[in-house]
Amino acid sequence: MLLQLALAALGSADGHPLPPSGTFVVRGDTRIQAGEYLRPAPGEGGRDGVVRLEGLRDVEVDLSGVVLRGARPGTDLDALVGYGLVVRDCENVVLRGGTLAGFKACLVVERTRGLTLRGLRFEGWYGQRLRSSARAEHPGDWLFPHENDAGQWLAQHGAAISLTDSPGARIEGCTGRQGQNGILLTRSDGARIVDNDFSFLSGWGLGMYRSSAARVHHNLFDYCVRGYGHGVYWRGQDSAAILMFERCSDNVFAFNSGTHSGDGVFLFAGQDTVAGRAFERGELDAGGSDRNLWYQNDFSYAVANGIEATFSRGNRAIGNRLNGCHQHGVWGGYSRELVIADNELRGTLGPAISIEHGQENRIVANRIADNELGLELWWDEDPELVGGPFGQRRDTSSRDTWVLANEFARNGCDLALRRSERLFFHGNRFVASPSILQAAGVVQLATPQQTREQGRVLDAQPEALVALLASGGEGRPAAKLAQVSLFAAVPSPAGSEVVDPALLPEPRQGRYDFDAPPAHALRGLDAIVIGPFGPWDFVSGAPRPVEVPLGGELAAARWNASWFSWAQGPDPRQDLEGWRALQRTPLASSSGAVLSDPWGAEAATKQSVGAARFGLIARTRVEVAAGSYRLSVLSDDGVRVSIDGRVVLENWTHHAPTQDEARVELAAGAHELVVEYFQIDGASALLVELLR
Repeated sequence: MLLQLALAALGSADGHPLPPSGTFVVRGDTRIQAGEYLRPAPGEGGRDGVVRLEGLRDVEVDLSGVVLRGARPGTDLDALVGYGLVVRDCENVVLRGGTLAGFKACLVVERTRGLTLRGLRFEGWYGQRLRSSARAEHPGDWLFPHENDAGQWLAQHGAAISLTDSPGARIEGCTGRQGQNGILLTRSDGARIVDNDFSFLSGWGLGMYRSSAARVHHNLFDYCVRGYGHGVYWRGQDSAAILMFERCSDNVFAFNSGTHSGDGVFLFAGQDTVAGRAFERGELDAGGSDRNLWYQNDFSYAVANGIEATFSRGNRAIGNRLNGCHQHGVWGGYSRELVIADNELRGTLGPAISIEHGQENRIVANRIADNELGLELWWDEDPELVGGPFGQRRDTSSRDTWVLANEFARNGCDLALRRSERLFFHGNRFVASPSILQAAGVVQLATPQQTREQGRVLDAQPEALVALLASGGEGRPAAKLAQVSLFAAVPSPAGSEVVDPALLPEPRQGRYDFDAPPAHALRGLDAIVIGPFGPWDFVSGAPRPVEVPLGGELAAARWNASWFSWAQGPDPRQDLEGWRALQRTPLASSSGAVLSDPWGAEAATKQSVGAARFGLIARTRVEVAAGSYRLSVLSDDGVRVSIDGRVVLENWTHHAPTQDEARVELAAGAHELVVEYFQIDGASALLVELLR
């Protein structure tokens, strides 16, 4: 069969139709006949690919007019399996045109040098069903990208494009919608990623692992986000427009848009250095994700951080827009020689710039306005990291930071500096700052070589402290300082904020224009609406996701409920029947409770019952159509749910807020549900939902 398919690939005037089953093996330059093909992926786990190239060199495949689907449109994204197009052990292959959809991974490339992708489109590939809702976060939705040496990203999360051990790739003019991850690069150096659009995804627009020397410009990676309920919680859950994990160095990102994502950029040195794996292998000078440049990108409206760059050295963020982020504009924990220059940071709900345990960093000529906090530099105990493999081999002090020629305007507080040494302030402008100046343990050093003990204490000399912070600039900063040493600025290392033009592409009109961003990039965080498989793509005209009513099939249910105290015992974990008997002397009861909290959504019940050592037993009947249902329960503490006398979900323990789920098959008609719940103390939660 494979021989027949291979011979079929040798050529015909109109191109070659794909066979009804099996793998189409490409042997040379090939054009696939235009048309729409529904072809489930063959082989174990579908990993053989519907179309495969293997061991080829200098071959071009034209997919223009082809739509290749692994499953019918509308199939749930978490049910998609297999690979669409596979390229293995090739060199200088060109793939162009066509649409791939309905696979776990649409295009999988392994051990291939010099691949070129032009103008491919990807629609509706694998995505995890999100268990979080607009009302509550589910901890199971976190991505945890820390491990990928064995291909965990592809196996667990799928992708539109996955490249592994494939250097020198060019990806140009490709687009992707309705999936989890756009482009994954694993151990694939020297990529050129230009003029693509992988937006409105539930994971990463571009995910990089052990991949360096890439040039990434004029792309859209907007709304790559999960873990967000507007006005309720904002977590991001490790989603990002651009993810860089495990020693991704010397990459250049210019003129890209990654707004409204979990993080705009999420850079992490990796487990080699933070967990000490490289040190254990004898690589004592192992670096992190170092010497990367982000130039004139827009990473505004991040659910978490505009740029997170941690445990790494020599990174530069220059000329970017980082406005309206929820947690930080720039988070640079454990960074060294980090340059933050000429950026716009406005409207952050936390600090615009925060650097914990950083050394020799430079913050120059930024516009820092209307933030809760302007600049935060600090050190804390952090025993897990300071005392761990990284801290044992790396400097983890907070010291030697230059803060030069920035404008601070209308921030809640301009500067929060604590347990940091040898800080240099010069030429900054402070506009409309509130009248805040707190100082404890602040000293002035005459030279950088002086020790803290040799310095001049400024705690009781506010004017001297203001003069030092505003040296060469204008205005009075709003500042909170504790255990800090400062001195009059000395010149910053020359050229730290200058970019070599040879590193940058020409600014141009294209997929993204920094000077004329698309309208959706200007919208606020309230534009993020999360559906069951990811963010709402309102740009495409797709309908807004329907918000499932609280409780799902139980939204209209009214519960017969009794609340009772077990403060005098018995403990429900030790004597269940004795605990159940306590309902005969209730503290409160209701025939119309709504189980959206442990007190049935009634303030009077909460007042009668209190917040500790109480129990609840509630019953209801619900009419449903026949089918498979998802029972989802958020609880703190113990909970047990029975349907028609059978326990279907149980977490009868003392625990933090936890979401548990069970799949139940129900016949058409009425069913009785019983919920048993106990609260010990501290935090509490109870939400019972029955969802299709």
